Amino acid sequence: MKDFISVLEMKNGESRLTQVLHWLTAIVGLTLSILSFIEFCAVSCAETAKFSIFGLDFGLFGLLFFTGILAVLAVRNRFIWGFWLHAMIFFSAAGAEFYFIWMQKYVIGRWCPLCLAIAATVFLGCSVLLYEILRRIDMRTSFKRIALVLVFMITGFSFSVLGVSRESEASLDFFLGKTNSPVTVYFVSDWFCPACRTAEDEIEKIYPLIVREARVAFVDFPIHPETSNFTPYNLQFLAFEKKMYPVLRRSLSQLSLKTNTPTPDQIQAAVSAHGVKLRQMNYADILYGLQFNLTTYRGFGVKSTPSVVVANTKNRKQKIIEGAKNITLPSIRAAIAEVKG
Repeated sequence: MKDFISVLEMKNGESRLTQVLHWLTAIVGLTLSILSFIEFCAVSCAETAKFSIFGLDFGLFGLLFFTGILAVLAVRNRFIWGFWLHAMIFFSAAGAEFYFIWMQKYVIGRWCPLCLAIAATVFLGCSVLLYEILRRIDMRTSFKRIALVLVFMITGFSFSVLGVSRESEASLDFFLGKTNSPVTVYFVSDWFCPACRTAEDEIEKIYPLIVREARVAFVDFPIHPETSNFTPYNLQFLAFEKKMYPVLRRSLSQLSLKTNTPTPDQIQAAVSAHGVKLRQMNYADILYGLQFNLTTYRGFGVKSTPSVVVANTKNRKQKIIEGAKNITLPSIRAAIAEVKG
């Protein structure tokens, strides 16, 4: 242990450059984490945002991590344990970043620019630390310190594997808009219903206005059996591509004019222009979504498409609007006012 602690002897000769780099990496990492937390690159990072680490959003976790690093830097040269606490945290983070990068490549299938920038910041900080740890020591001591660094990295990698999780099928959220609103507007339609196709343009205009004042859901009612071929993809976009959903819905609608049985490749081609990569949903996710649709249109007694159900979860009031001609912004807003009363 004396070999490891002896690195403190270097602090008097520590170059100003390494000190500056340590503070710079912490400040840059904190800034990038704040941007991630506020979803600065919402489109590119949408998939990553569906994962958490020990229940925390990645942006929030990074914010707490780099704030902690700044605190450690403030006491790093004042206490015996300061240097190695700094090294332990940073090399553990590097191990975790290797797992995060692997996830982006093989699980998410998309690169998040902010996440990669944060990883680069962590690796830079580790490089500076490694230089400090290995300089001016003999070969035997070098091997010991490298072994300790590897232990830190393996520990970080292991904790990230245990801590990272994505939304389970039980917590999938198919709602858009003002999610804390007691009023929900359900657009119930069928991908192959002629009247539904007529109503799509009007619904597209209504959506950005209604989404500001109520919770919104799009429900597939498979009056035409072929609609069930599109439902899994629609559910995926509702759950994982919320901010892109309107344009993705239009892409699905246009594809439904060309085929009744879309393949994954056809779906990917239809949405790739929007920077979206098709993901593999498991059977439980799809089953949960189908049950959500079924419970909605049966529970409200919807008999035809297109229909709009406006419901208040607090007072149990509801209003059903049927037919493409009746689905207008004034009629929906009137229904919202009615169920609120």
